[in-house]
Amino acid sequence: MAYADFPQAGTVDANGNLTLSWRPQGRQTWTVQQISINMPNAPAGATCKVTKNGSLISPLVPNGDVASGPPAVVQRPPDTLAVVWANCTPGDLGSVFVILDDGT
Repeated sequence: MAYADFPQAGTVDANGNLTLSWRPQGRQTWTVQQISINMPNAPAGATCKVTKNGSLISPLVPNGDVASGPPAVVQRPPDTLAVVWANCTPGDLGSVFVILDDGT
């Protein structure tokens, strides 16, 4: 197991949105086991989801949640996984923690 090395935190933009995304480098294949998110000040009406190449994988509770369990998500180049928050308060902070198998 490894912990992903990509931007793991960000600030909600002026439109109330925050997207944190990542993808394998080179020819690596990643098997994502768990995605944990945190935005403690997410307001009522905020939304959050995990996407793969823009398609929904799982909705999440916007202020803090975990997506895990079978089946794991296989991520090959150029697949992009993202956590997407919407309708949040500009300036709020969100973070992502990912546990994956990078094949090493």
